[in-house]
Amino acid sequence: MRPQTPLERLLGGADHTTLGRAFVVAGLGWFAVAIVARLLVGVDMVADNGVLGGALGLVSNSARVVGPLGLVGALAGVMYLLVPLQLASPAISYPRAAALAFWTWLLGMFVFAVSVAFDGGIGGANTEAARLGNVSLGATLAALGLAAVCVATTVVTHRPAGMGLARVPFVSWAALLGSSLWILTLAAAFAHVVVGHVSRFRAPGLAENFLTGIVWLTRAPAVYVLAIPVLGIAVDVVSATTGTKVRFYGAAQGVIGAFAILSIGFWAQTDRSVNTVVWTLFALAIALPVLGLLGLLGDAARRGGLRATPALPLVLVSVLLLLGSAVAGLLWSLNLAGSGVLLGFDVRLLGAAQVTFVGATMVTGVLAAVFHWAPQFWGAPVRPGPAWAASLLTIAGGGLLSTLMLVQGLVQRNGERPANQLFGVIVVAAALCYLLGVLAALSAIRGAVDAAASAADDAATTDDATSVQGATLEWALPTPARGDRIPDDLPTIDSPYPLAAEGDQAEEVSR
Repeated sequence: MRPQTPLERLLGGADHTTLGRAFVVAGLGWFAVAIVARLLVGVDMVADNGVLGGALGLVSNSARVVGPLGLVGALAGVMYLLVPLQLASPAISYPRAAALAFWTWLLGMFVFAVSVAFDGGIGGANTEAARLGNVSLGATLAALGLAAVCVATTVVTHRPAGMGLARVPFVSWAALLGSSLWILTLAAAFAHVVVGHVSRFRAPGLAENFLTGIVWLTRAPAVYVLAIPVLGIAVDVVSATTGTKVRFYGAAQGVIGAFAILSIGFWAQTDRSVNTVVWTLFALAIALPVLGLLGLLGDAARRGGLRATPALPLVLVSVLLLLGSAVAGLLWSLNLAGSGVLLGFDVRLLGAAQVTFVGATMVTGVLAAVFHWAPQFWGAPVRPGPAWAASLLTIAGGGLLSTLMLVQGLVQRNGERPANQLFGVIVVAAALCYLLGVLAALSAIRGAVDAAASAADDAATTDDATSVQGATLEWALPTPARGDRIPDDLPTIDSPYPLAAEGDQAEEVSR
């Protein structure tokens, strides 16, 4: 009997590794669609509204939905594949539900794109298409919430003997915190989708419902929930790349936990709740765990030896981009201190800057994961050339677009024609960098898949700079990863780094 092809395993099975790969590739694809939409917006700005015309709001708002939800799906795919492997679990919790979540998310994203094409989406004028877009948005949110349930339950119930929560790898720890808060946050947004569909069933009402009931998901503090898994990716990548353990393991877990607590934002849904002391404290405090994490990563780099891999700059920049988002939130809070008169910043654009920074954090984190764990994802290391191109282009695109949004909110010149055209040129340049970066990443992934399929023994598969090995359990498994390859005779776990050398395991890891 011939083995199943990858497509057959995806269509007819519920293997978490196959679903994870599909989530990642599809999520990057949807992000590319959002970047194309952002590119059109930039061209329209250069042409002084001579391209999109009245459809500008529809394209811009819909891109704000497709991009983040595509990246959330890609992060869900990273967690689908890595979390069970790090816990030596043969399957994700509720595998059929995990498969249902993927297919519902994929269908929901597709239907939303169709609704945009028929003048629906977010801000369209066609009521039937707008209602279709609202339903598909609700289905997508529900699917991602179901995926988060599967991930969180896996971390809680599938750990091997001896692996308490204090010993889980950082990707799994951040996945537990992030997916738990995804469930609560996405449920709150889903409730507004339902209420809007019932009470504001016409196109203008649904657009207003998005602005008043759902857009809070794209600003602080709720927007930071989306990036929690990236923090775990950053720590595990730096630890493996430097060849050293995180010395203050418990402190690192606590820093990620503090970031998660400060990203709880479903309480701040209205403008009135934002203009409070509590919101200001959240906006100010979110930078502290990010700085603490940078300190821990710097300590690991100081004690170990850095190895130049495409994943390393991606994870370091992803954490720095979170600081940029925190700066946007800080400026917003300062603006509120003067009731919008002291500084006069455009808080709408500062909110857009926050989600743009966080989106850049998410895409760099996803690419870092699929490059670093390429043997588990694709069966072979990624080719260095396309991977480095993807890394540098994505960093350039994310940094440029995020900084531009922040500057627009500060200088208040986006309504003037010369400034608006200049901003448009920068948006086009940033979007092109982003788009080329994603295409280069997909090329690197394709190269790894081809190398694994042909078992090519070339420089791309043997280059020491691309074959970093870690000390957590996923590195002990045959590649490419499959859930049915987990060994049955796994020993009791007595260290956060069970694959480290015996002397290294015995070295004290502070908690």
